[in-house]
Amino acid sequence: MYDYVMVVDEDDVISGVDFVDAWSAHERDSVRLAVAARRLELSGEWAHDGSVSMASWLRHHCRMSNRDATALVHRGRFLEKFTAVGDAARTGALSAGQTAALQVSCTAAVEPVMQIHQEELVTIVASLSVADTERTAQAWRQRAEALVELAEPVEPDRHLRMAPTADGLIGKFMLDEAGATQFTNAIRIASSWDGSDDARSNQRRSADALVDVCAFFNANHDRGGTPRNRPHIELVVEEDTLRSTPIAWTTEHARLGSTTSDVLLCDCVIHRVIRAGNAVLSYGRASRSVPPDLFRAVALRDGGCRYPGCDRKIAWCDAHHIRYWRHLGLTEYENLVLLCNRHHHDVHRRNLQLKLLPDGGLDVTLSDGTTRTSLPREQPAKGP
Repeated sequence: MYDYVMVVDEDDVISGVDFVDAWSAHERDSVRLAVAARRLELSGEWAHDGSVSMASWLRHHCRMSNRDATALVHRGRFLEKFTAVGDAARTGALSAGQTAALQVSCTAAVEPVMQIHQEELVTIVASLSVADTERTAQAWRQRAEALVELAEPVEPDRHLRMAPTADGLIGKFMLDEAGATQFTNAIRIASSWDGSDDARSNQRRSADALVDVCAFFNANHDRGGTPRNRPHIELVVEEDTLRSTPIAWTTEHARLGSTTSDVLLCDCVIHRVIRAGNAVLSYGRASRSVPPDLFRAVALRDGGCRYPGCDRKIAWCDAHHIRYWRHLGLTEYENLVLLCNRHHHDVHRRNLQLKLLPDGGLDVTLSDGTTRTSLPREQPAKGP
């Protein structure tokens, strides 16, 4: 991969020419890495360990910062899409700074114009400084935007129809271009793949991603309450069977199946309801299954989803009872871990076995008997 290797001892003095040559080789190699990252992204191999995105894989395996990983992914996509720019960067005709200037100027609206003008642009800016390249690229973008036909602003044509079914919900929707862009980006970001043992269809993965997006909004919206807006679950007990086994678990809208109720009971607000027929005899005070202080302590240790390979942040996560709440699992630090909505449902649906180790590691035993371990991220405490 490397065209030029310069070994420098601590006390060596090198020439400026040697340094420039080494830097040029470094930039050419960085282009190859960006293109390689794009090819790896297209192959899907990054998801074999449960990573939810190419950037997340780079953060985990290459110890990159989020900014560097995201920048590398976007750079690879740009270089693959605009081959004239990619070829010039690969040969050193364009520096990394010049390539970045062209990438910044190429907004989604002017991409079709860039496809036509890219070779001419490369020729024009190749001999310029980075500052002059930036000014030239910005001037090109202003002219390109004038060439793009922008539709007259109209009220977007969107509609959504939903109807409950015995098993859940069915619906149909239509979105305009802007809405479709927001929707597809959200689904792409929220989509996950658990590697070669993930047998879900593309349609199922997209549906799971939509549920994750909704769960994220429900947990983090700012419409009243705290930022962690937990689902409210009613524990319904008939008076004449109060001393026998309960119980129906319900939300505001419907009764819940076993897997769904187990997921929600891990981290929710519970109301005890005692009924006699249609009459409500008692509606108990709401109590949280995981108090805020305890959730914060678990979040401080875990830092995000603890499913191996997943790096979703705290805002995406619920507190999961390792020993299930309905099985009298205690709501305590040693029995709780954070799981994102996607992996929380997966753990309950597949009845995966989790074991929290004394050092904070989490063993997850999969359906085939293999065990994978994730380590806590131990987020630093925030100042006052």
